[in-house]
Amino acid sequence: MTEEEQEHVSDDRGQIIRKKSRLRREIEDVLQQKGISVESRITIINLDSKESFYFDDYAGAMQFMKGKKGRWYLATPGIRRD
Repeated sequence: MTEEEQEHVSDDRGQIIRKKSRLRREIEDVLQQKGISVESRITIINLDSKESFYFDDYAGAMQFMKGKKGRWYLATPGIRRD
């Protein structure tokens, strides 16, 4: 196996293909019709100013919070109203 082929194989191993089930798609469609969507990011909300910040991972959210003062709320992935 050439070096290029080995790189291609190692890259493929890191990727996980996630296929949504029929039921999950159906639930998300109903929620979308009601004005609710699935939020996959971590949300940080400033409770004083009502500002929201979104992060793809917990480490990024924690890095953002360093040195911040005031009242903050960290919301894990979930649903949100559109």
